[in-house]
Amino acid sequence: MPWGKKVTWSHHKGDSFHLLTVGRSTYSSDERITLSFRYPNNFRLQIVYVTRRDQGLYECQVATHPPKVKRFFLRVIAPEVIILDELGREVTERYYRAGSDLELICSARQLRGSTSASEPPLLWKRDDRVLSKGISYNLSETTDSMTSSLIIAPVDKHHSGNYTCAVGSLAFSTVVVHVLNGELPAAVHFGNSATGVFTSATVVMLGSFLLTFCQR
Repeated sequence: MPWGKKVTWSHHKGDSFHLLTVGRSTYSSDERITLSFRYPNNFRLQIVYVTRRDQGLYECQVATHPPKVKRFFLRVIAPEVIILDELGREVTERYYRAGSDLELICSARQLRGSTSASEPPLLWKRDDRVLSKGISYNLSETTDSMTSSLIIAPVDKHHSGNYTCAVGSLAFSTVVVHVLNGELPAAVHFGNSATGVFTSATVVMLGSFLLTFCQR
């Protein structure tokens, strides 16, 4: 190392501690996390495809005597999406009798900056097909939240499938719908819908800014 002082990056979240880099070596098993060294003494931590689990306290330490330490808190803001039934219960699976009405409600929050005027704020799909009929929106500008209702009346067997509500490519929620010709199952279980978050942003620029302070 040009000036002989080892630099380490670590991540603290709650009671957990993860050593990310030591010198110019990466210790994290997460392939999204890398170190970009800029001569002579700039150690840039990079995290691509940021998710909520990356949130927390980041510490950069330079092995001087006494050690120089800089701490930064990273807050990740991303949309959250859930699907509810007509009674407002979060669901992962729904059963309908053929001839009845399907109603699903998509609830999304933390939408600020997540959508553009050229595309629907919330997108409904059945399997790989984009849906456009039976959809309504209700936007709350004060809380950066929105709900979207999907109504299909009446339903038949071909309406069975995976229904997904998504905020672009950033977040989604999915519920499995079964349309039956006979009686519905005696016990229908309601649970958390399958959800996912994908953020295409990186903290490369943020890391560059933070690592400006990790110089001798």
